[in-house]
Amino acid sequence: MSNDRARRTPTGSMLRLVGPADAAVDAVPGGGTHPPGGDDPPEGGPDDAGANLASIVLPGQRQSVAVGRHWVVAEAVERGVTGMANQVVELLSSELLANAVLHGTTGTAIGVQIRHDDVVVRVSVSDGGTTEPVVLHNEPTAPNGRGMAIVEAMSTRWGVQAHSGGGKTVWFELDLADF
Repeated sequence: MSNDRARRTPTGSMLRLVGPADAAVDAVPGGGTHPPGGDDPPEGGPDDAGANLASIVLPGQRQSVAVGRHWVVAEAVERGVTGMANQVVELLSSELLANAVLHGTTGTAIGVQIRHDDVVVRVSVSDGGTTEPVVLHNEPTAPNGRGMAIVEAMSTRWGVQAHSGGGKTVWFELDLADF
């Protein structure tokens, strides 16, 4: 695949970024160069004035869960979010990314954003789907359905923002003082 790109993770593994470099931008519902649901972030999080902000748009494919997770972890480390807080960011980001791939609109892009200030880190994942995530309390033997229960239990706050043009953003926040 001549259009594939690769990058090395902090641990030395190679990640292959699938598809052409502009595929994710072209796949964004409504066009443009921002993640799906590029509306303002949900209220109550780090504001633009004092926050470090980064975002990426990924294709809505299974490989994007790992790529997005590694990207979020690296961005968090660059912002000084390390140790246990970084591990929780990694786990919860993975859950939101997996939900976006599994339950979002097939073939559309996934937007990932991280915001950080001195007090809070917020990760947002946007997709073209309209179905809001549900916190399930499955039996221990159930093979799946625990992702949002993990997000609810381990985040300080989480929520969903529906977008007027379709799609949604699911986000979580961690208060850094808790770590």
